[in-house]
Amino acid sequence: MKNLIKGIMVALCLAVAVAFAAGVQTTNVQAKKKVTYKLKKGTLTIKGKGNMPKKIKVKKSKVKKIVIKKGVKNISNNAFKNFKKVTKVTIPKTVKKIGVNAFYKTAIKKLTIPKNCKKLGTGFMDYCKKLDKVTLPGDFVITDKNGKAKTIRNKTHGTTVDTVTFNSKLDYDVCAYFDTYDFQTVANDPEFKTFDGVVYTKDGTGIVRVPSGRDTLVLREGCTTFNTYATTYLSGKESGVVCDSLVKITLPSTLAKVDEYNYSDYSVESRSRTNTEIIFGKSNISIPNIVTLKIVYNINGETLVKKLPTRIAKNGNFLVGDSTYLIEGDDASPSNVPAGIKTICERAYTGCSSIGQVVLPASTEVIESEAFQYTGLSKINLDNIKDIGVGAFMGTQLSSVELPATITTISAFAFSDCGNLAEVKCKGELKSVGSYAFNNTRINLADFLTDNTKLEKIDQAAFQNIGWTNITIPENVKTVGAYAFSESNNNKFVLIKGSTAGFDMKAFGVCNNVTYQFEQGVSQAWVTPDHDYYKSGKKMKFYASWDKVSEVNGYEIWLAKDKSLKKGVKKYTAKYNAKSASATLTKKKAKGLKYFGIRAYKTVNGKKVYSKWNIQKL
Repeated sequence: MKNLIKGIMVALCLAVAVAFAAGVQTTNVQAKKKVTYKLKKGTLTIKGKGNMPKKIKVKKSKVKKIVIKKGVKNISNNAFKNFKKVTKVTIPKTVKKIGVNAFYKTAIKKLTIPKNCKKLGTGFMDYCKKLDKVTLPGDFVITDKNGKAKTIRNKTHGTTVDTVTFNSKLDYDVCAYFDTYDFQTVANDPEFKTFDGVVYTKDGTGIVRVPSGRDTLVLREGCTTFNTYATTYLSGKESGVVCDSLVKITLPSTLAKVDEYNYSDYSVESRSRTNTEIIFGKSNISIPNIVTLKIVYNINGETLVKKLPTRIAKNGNFLVGDSTYLIEGDDASPSNVPAGIKTICERAYTGCSSIGQVVLPASTEVIESEAFQYTGLSKINLDNIKDIGVGAFMGTQLSSVELPATITTISAFAFSDCGNLAEVKCKGELKSVGSYAFNNTRINLADFLTDNTKLEKIDQAAFQNIGWTNITIPENVKTVGAYAFSESNNNKFVLIKGSTAGFDMKAFGVCNNVTYQFEQGVSQAWVTPDHDYYKSGKKMKFYASWDKVSEVNGYEIWLAKDKSLKKGVKKYTAKYNAKSASATLTKKKAKGLKYFGIRAYKTVNGKKVYSKWNIQKL
């Protein structure tokens, strides 16, 4: 009898062991808010409220399906990495964050991420080779293992999906993350809509992003703007073009504009491509737009002549479009531009290092962006020019330029880095000078400002790194941008005759050996400080220096907890001839101080008159 009972007990124990080995595995591993998981018959169920445990301790080969229940707030880093037999996963709306490598090397075929789950860890769907369809928010961010957004969004690795569907409004930058053939935007997206799997503007008139897997692209009829970034966008600052398989683009008859800057990504301008053929078809875009395509897609002149024989032709060594546009110049000196040319196109003389003089015909009125940039150009006649594009003469060897009265605006970077440029003659009609227009040249600033009596606006860094010692900013100048006159090699004096309401306080740099005089009084003045502070033991030491403002009685320096300088203020003064000040505070008194402000003052009829505050963060 005893042997019988003993046998029964052994049999029961063996039965329990067999059942356990057959796959009924239960685990009550809990996170802080009691999220538990259970594996039963190949299905891993995760439930509870709060964050998922950092590790899921089950036998990976036994899991075929993952069900995450409502209440779970996140999916941990590496949660299901190398769960190679998982083919299906369910994610509830309560999940707000997915960790790095969460589904790495799983066999899932479809992945749907709730629209409110916008933090996705890097590699969350890498090497999911059976994944066909992904649905996820259109404005997600890629995060690192600590949940911090990454500044560079790298492309997925080892995963190519048929369709990516966005279930919330689209941030077009996220398109760079996927290897796919089709995008689908959400129906109520306010800005974008997909046609044939390609992202366009909502009205379908502008192309925005092409899926990386396409080898050909036919722009839809009705598209009026070809934003070239749609095909040249990058997957990160150090990465390559996403659409690297694209070999042919067909333009629609409705196309009117080619834009190489709109819907940009990380780079300043659209990346150039090679081995992509442009089929012009029935499109009749302007020559400047054709030139943009030529630049972006590296189309050589001979190819353009073959594709558009009625519009583009050779004239000696020049390539001419519609008889009036110079598309490519020659590398001779002098380069005698053919008669009848009205426009020198963008980058027309790129690579022409041997040219010295260019002779323009009387018909030429427009010089487009970068037309002569970094060439050997040393002399050119601009008698009838009405418009000079951005960077048109940047980095050339020009030493003297005479601008006609028709030029009222000098574009940004127009003559930047022209190290030999010492003389610029204007006809007195100039009204504005663009950013960096004369940066790193040798022009005489005092004469330039005196001669141009209609000059009103000087943009950021327009005359940066030009040596000067004494200049007057006339009353007609109303706006001056940051670092417009910044130069650090000399002791300098500047007289500002008019209102400074439109002046940036850094117009002449910061602590740049400048003495300021404001003809309209101290109320128009400002002080440009540099500062530093550091903690030493139980004390905080603060130091500030500044450029001198003439005809004032002194300076006030305030430290405060808020930008309006009202909370916890510590006040200090400096004499009129001072250029620096320092203060030492105990740790207790320094606690919470975040800002400092400086201003000059002058006593007029027994009352202090103050300059503008210059407030900066400590």
